[in-house]
Amino acid sequence: MVTINLSALGNAILVILGIIALVFLIMVLKNVSKLIKSANEVLDDNRDSIDTTIEKIPGIVNDAERLVGNVNELVADPNIKMAISKANDTLTNVSMISEDVKDTVNYFGETAIDTADTFSEGITSVSDYALMVKDVIDILRNVIGNK
Repeated sequence: MVTINLSALGNAILVILGIIALVFLIMVLKNVSKLIKSANEVLDDNRDSIDTTIEKIPGIVNDAERLVGNVNELVADPNIKMAISKANDTLTNVSMISEDVKDTVNYFGETAIDTADTFSEGITSVSDYALMVKDVIDILRNVIGNK
C-alpha cells in the first residue's frame, strides 16, 4: 500500500514553484539587463549628434538676436528699398534658423520614440512573465484547493 505524505508533497510543490520562480526571475533580470544595454547603446551611438545639437543652440540664439537687430533697423530706416532688401535678408535668416530648429526637433523626437519603444518592449516582456507566474500560482491554488 502506498501512503502519500501531504507534508512531503506540499514541500515538493513549493520547491518546484521556487525553481520556476527563480527561472522567471533570471529571465526578467536578463531582459532588464538587455534593455539597459540597449538604452546605453542608443545614447552612445547618438552622443555626437546630441552634442552637436546642443552646441548649435547658442548659434541659433545669436542668429535670433541678430534678426531682432535687423528688424529694429528696418523699422528705423526711412529708405523703403533698403528696408525691403534687409527684410529679404532677414527672411532668409529666419528660414535657415527654422530649418535648424526643425531638424533639431525631429532628431530629438525620433530619439525619444526609439528610446520609448525600447523601454516599452522590455516592460511588456516583464509584464508577460509576471502574468505567467500569476497564472501558475492560480492553477496550483486550484489544484491544491480541490484535493
